[in-house]
Amino acid sequence: MGSPIVRLIRSRLVRMTAFILCVAIGIGVVRSVYTLSKKKGIVAERQQVLAELTAKNEELHQQLEEATSPAFIEQAARDKLGLVREGETVVIMDKSQITNLNDQERSQELPSWKQWWSLFF
Repeated sequence: MGSPIVRLIRSRLVRMTAFILCVAIGIGVVRSVYTLSKKKGIVAERQQVLAELTAKNEELHQQLEEATSPAFIEQAARDKLGLVREGETVVIMDKSQITNLNDQERSQELPSWKQWWSLFF
């Protein structure tokens, strides 16, 4: 009939083994492609997080430069510590005078007739 090699190739066992081997290789390839696509998504997400953190880091560096500038230090010393330069005069106002100024501003917002009314009554 034929040579033993031809009979071996035609045998069902060999065909079935080759089919199972091809299916196993196909499943492995599909699994690898799926894993790779998931990892690409993770990499893209991490790159976005990296970009956000890089921008935040740059913003913090700018704030640090501003905070160490002489103008900022002087302004902070004036505002928070109440310090002044030599030769400057400190003016301290009474709080009641400040509230009176606010009342005057509010009264200027009122119509004239209400201002007259509040003056006499």
